Amino acid sequence: MELRHLRYFIAAAEEEHFGRASERLHVTRPAISQIIADLEAELGTLLFERQAHRVTLTAAGKALLPPLQAIMGDLNQAIAMARRVGEGKSGALNIGYGSLTLMHPLFRTAVKAFHERCPDITLSLLEIPSSEQQRALAEGRIHAGFMHFRSRSPALREVKQGNALAQDAAVLERLKIQTEGLGLVVPHDHRLAGRQSVPLAELSEEAWVVVPQSTVSFGYGPLFALCQKAGFEPRIVQEVTSITSLLNLVSVGVGIGLCVTGPGLAFPPSLSVLRIEGINYPINFALSWVKGRMEPVLERFVQTVKELL
Repeated sequence: MELRHLRYFIAAAEEEHFGRASERLHVTRPAISQIIADLEAELGTLLFERQAHRVTLTAAGKALLPPLQAIMGDLNQAIAMARRVGEGKSGALNIGYGSLTLMHPLFRTAVKAFHERCPDITLSLLEIPSSEQQRALAEGRIHAGFMHFRSRSPALREVKQGNALAQDAAVLERLKIQTEGLGLVVPHDHRLAGRQSVPLAELSEEAWVVVPQSTVSFGYGPLFALCQKAGFEPRIVQEVTSITSLLNLVSVGVGIGLCVTGPGLAFPPSLSVLRIEGINYPINFALSWVKGRMEPVLERFVQTVKELL
């Protein structure tokens, strides 16, 4: 039994006429008659009573018609849905973002524009630090992510080690949004708040709030190296897990901290951001995804971001 057997049966039953069914399906009348006869032979029962100018359903035919109509309706919906997904008009999309991303207006504008352009796509936004987004991409938990990373391209390579998935180096595709720098963030009432820039050596007596192992914060190692080069060792008073927490603690006077600065980044009025003199630490802000995994829904999202750039 093939799908066409069912389609021909439904058309003939609804039209109550093999000729009209053939016109509806754009096939010959003998083809309709033969397919119906084949179906009846396979089922071992008559489905139609043949009359001179029409056909009517037998009891078996009446029992078969409603469930087949429901099945064909579901099938047509599934086909239509597959087409929409293939065209990037429907489906689901998971986008990762870090704390800093929320401070850039392009992120908010892109999400709003995508919702308006593709209302049938389920867009899920997952807050994941940039340092963890590469693994989330490798594992397929997100389709793309707004990342901050050093000038070297972020990379992934998936390799099997027993039953474990290991992460190594291979290139991510990315859409670069801008290159940013590293600055100093202090409370708005701090002694340095009115300055445009400050040398690192001037910060020897300050307390520091840090995000260890962050891709956009110096963390411990580089911070110690730079401060030691400037003639002092930084006094760490608080470790936090996100840039948002760092900014909140700095705003209430717990300490000062390092942060990414760049065009468009909007900081709370309770903070002041200064340039650190003599430090060149470029940081890229980009939308990244795994090479070779460009699905239609992701392509539409990337295109939305491109147009906003």
